[in-house]
Amino acid sequence: MSTVPEIKFDSYYLYDEITDFLKAAEAAAPDLVTLDSLTTTPEGRQVWIATITDPSTGPAESKPAYHVQANVHAQEMATTTSALRLIHTLLTDENAAELLKRVAFYVIPRANPDGVEYTMTTCGEIRSRNETIEDKPNGLVPQDLNGDGLILRMRWEDPLGPYIEDPEDPRIMVPRRPGDEGPFYQVHAEGIISNYDGGPIQGATKGYDFNRNYPTNWKIEIDQADRPFAHPETEAIGEFLQNHHNIFAGIDFHCGAQAILRPCSKPDAEMDQADLGLVTMIGRKAAEFTGFPMMNSRDYRLDWAPPISLPGSSNDFAHLQLGISWYVIELGNGYTSAGISTEEYFKSNDEQREREFPRRVMKAADASPTRDVFVPWQEIDHPQLGRVEVGGLKPAAIYHLDPRDMEKISTDTTGFLLWHAARHPRILLSEPEATRVGEGVYRIRANVGNGGCLGTRVMAGGGLRTHEPVKARLEGICEDAVASRPRVYEFDALAPGAHQQLEWFITADAGTQVTLVASHPRGGVATETLELG
Repeated sequence: MSTVPEIKFDSYYLYDEITDFLKAAEAAAPDLVTLDSLTTTPEGRQVWIATITDPSTGPAESKPAYHVQANVHAQEMATTTSALRLIHTLLTDENAAELLKRVAFYVIPRANPDGVEYTMTTCGEIRSRNETIEDKPNGLVPQDLNGDGLILRMRWEDPLGPYIEDPEDPRIMVPRRPGDEGPFYQVHAEGIISNYDGGPIQGATKGYDFNRNYPTNWKIEIDQADRPFAHPETEAIGEFLQNHHNIFAGIDFHCGAQAILRPCSKPDAEMDQADLGLVTMIGRKAAEFTGFPMMNSRDYRLDWAPPISLPGSSNDFAHLQLGISWYVIELGNGYTSAGISTEEYFKSNDEQREREFPRRVMKAADASPTRDVFVPWQEIDHPQLGRVEVGGLKPAAIYHLDPRDMEKISTDTTGFLLWHAARHPRILLSEPEATRVGEGVYRIRANVGNGGCLGTRVMAGGGLRTHEPVKARLEGICEDAVASRPRVYEFDALAPGAHQQLEWFITADAGTQVTLVASHPRGGVATETLELG
């Protein structure tokens, strides 16, 4: 009998390894896991989604659902580890078994497999997707020039160059400052230069950010496409979120300075105040589980900088359009593994960010057996520039957490996700009774309530999605058997602990079985069957 694979913490997952993990998990727990592809990427990879629930209590679509997505940004592979750790826990932890009877989990461990494969195999820098700008004058196109399979940096001496080797750690190239002694360098991405005439070198790559491609507060910026959901990956994820009305909460994993980023881009004074209270309460709980500071997405910035705007972000889309309980969790990066806290980074000055922090990162990397972050400079003949050197720091030095750190981090995030998922709305029926009031006439009564910790609306400021009604109906009788009252009750919303009374008068024979069914997309389905006496 196959078993759920253990999570590795000595390195990050390539696409084939993720696929193998997910298929092995499905084989080990075929009654709990269904593996599907949301879409095929431009390079032919699948965006896998694992649906996890206990089918003995109903299919996934009949239950409140919790959505998790990871690795939207290519260089943030630690997020995949957190997503896989959640899957492993759901399938192996006895305490999760009860939750799976009530909740379905939708988990996308790698939302951007093409981008991640590029950066993991070449070390090339990429946000989500790169596109070459053809025929750009003096346009640099990243490319492996020395045949080592990597795309790093290239440098050459220039008296007017803006960089020098760091005096304390010459592996690090730092901006020159007044009083520095040379040699000075030009530093660019390793690559060829199209239409080179000796003028200033310009990047010939347009980078796209998938987390600026959602339709809420969307506008064209330098790292965006010309329309929302322009990429097959974001389009498929967006359609999934919009089509699955049972999703009540979710997490988008990222890898910046450690933080719990709560919605939304509006100032707090402009948010629905009930939403703000709930968002803050849950965010504080996330901070307790993880030790990460909670902050508004607007305040995820250097202390002296103005509030930031994140047009087209998942946080705004989930909160403002879908009305679900959503957070972005920033797991950390190379600074984190070097002991640089979120607070220290946001309070830092240019000197610290340009010199002190990289030195600390390199010191931590030197002490780690899993951190190979520097390639010695190698002289080559460049087709346009002549003699240059290729090598330098890999992006892993700054962007990547030490994989070993993920054992604790993924444990903490999984603890919060399970707690958060257990707060779901929960439709319940209580005190069902059938009373004979006349020959062949019965009165059916019950209460429908919300036994969960979140209201069925979840977030009040979430547009039309938050106004789906709670419905209660009778089954097992013919269409014209209801003599009074509506056949189907609809209630706008049920807050936690709230209930509404149901009452029908029906005509039916003794011995008939009548089933009461109450439901809400985010609260699940409750049934009670009565036999008429």
